[in-house]
Amino acid sequence: MKKVLCYIICLMMSLVYCRAQNDVDSRIAVNSNTDDKTFVVIISNENYKHEENVPFAKNDGEVFNIYCQKTLGIPKSNIRFVADATLNEMNYEIDWLTDVLNAYDREARAIIYYTGHGMPDENSKEAYLLPVDGYSESPASALSTKALYDKLRKMESNRIMVFLDACFSGAKRDGKMLSSSRGVKIKAQVDPVGDNTVVFSAAQGDETAYPYKSKNHGMFTYYILEKLQQSGGCTTLGELSAYVTKEVKRKSIVENGKSQTPSVVVATGNTNWRNWRFAPSPAKKFETRTTANNVRVSTPTESQSAPSKTNTNSGFRQSPVNNNTTIRTQTSSTPVQTTAAASVDNSALNNLVEQGKKAMRAMNYETAKKYFIQAANQGSIEGFYQLGMLYSNSNYDGYHRQTATSYFLKAANANHVEAMYQTGMMYLGTDNATAKQWLRKASDKGHQRAQAQLSKLR
Repeated sequence: MKKVLCYIICLMMSLVYCRAQNDVDSRIAVNSNTDDKTFVVIISNENYKHEENVPFAKNDGEVFNIYCQKTLGIPKSNIRFVADATLNEMNYEIDWLTDVLNAYDREARAIIYYTGHGMPDENSKEAYLLPVDGYSESPASALSTKALYDKLRKMESNRIMVFLDACFSGAKRDGKMLSSSRGVKIKAQVDPVGDNTVVFSAAQGDETAYPYKSKNHGMFTYYILEKLQQSGGCTTLGELSAYVTKEVKRKSIVENGKSQTPSVVVATGNTNWRNWRFAPSPAKKFETRTTANNVRVSTPTESQSAPSKTNTNSGFRQSPVNNNTTIRTQTSSTPVQTTAAASVDNSALNNLVEQGKKAMRAMNYETAKKYFIQAANQGSIEGFYQLGMLYSNSNYDGYHRQTATSYFLKAANANHVEAMYQTGMMYLGTDNATAKQWLRKASDKGHQRAQAQLSKLR
């Protein structure tokens, strides 16, 4: 009986392993062909300064980048990948693409991939792509899709494919509304494109572009990657569109209980767009990529678990910031105790933090908190910083700005540069003198966003 049971367990583990190896993040089709006349701009905006973050956007962009190189055979030098792009950075990359395509005299083609927030102008109903430094209530701080499509129309290329894993209804990936929204989804107008451009978007009208939580991707992006994986890169835009539309439409109802139907915008004169092909021949081999999903970390014990759900109206006491003191984030919550740094196992701490970040991307906030608190309890400065990121995320039910500030302070006082910047941003608007102090510290260590923020405050 024991042998039979062991056999069944081993078989189940094998099936789970095989499934993991076939996932789009870990099993990558590798094409022997090189496509040196396709140029790519990838923008993945996840960590917003003034709006809620976009779960999995960074992973979306990173894996799409890998598929462009490995599966489509596009040289790395032909690809511009920017995570958490500002408006200036987004415009700069589009200008780079213009210069490159113009130099090739219509012999080259382009792929533009964007994942992040989209937003509507509530007055004009025009659609915008929101950079990480933009404000959802300020269209001037965002990139107009109309302006973008006008630029693409003028580029010296006969084939430009645009993929937008974003929606323009004012909703976020979790279905909630951006801060500027009145709580009612808006149907943004669809801007026309030139004969040389096809735009493939994650959702229609007032729909939301949802995440595929169990896959750590936007649902739209996941099925794009899956089709490229299955076809070895040798697929047409028509085949890709049909596959992704069918799969997203079905899975969204099952996974989210809401409709999501990808859409295609194409000029009436472009009758051949469905035949636009990616790789000319399919990849014949695959390689395995190690991902965080394959790293096993034991489940936190009850004795190490995080405090119970916090009350955002509870009292707050700012804590001392030396390394071995207790931080009391809220009077109703359990304090985080740090241990002496001498006993720290850096590898184990890094694994705890990475598991917490993985849970954050999946919006499993309570699980993330457990991992981050375990890491912080053992002296991890990154653990304190990530707790600050957790409590400053208003998607989290325990959102508490002052608690976030206390954790950022702990990490900042231990020379964590990003925490210095975040501390400054937390004080901005309420105590600008303290905000400048921390922004200046981050700036002195080369933090570019802190430098830019300081220039605005002078």
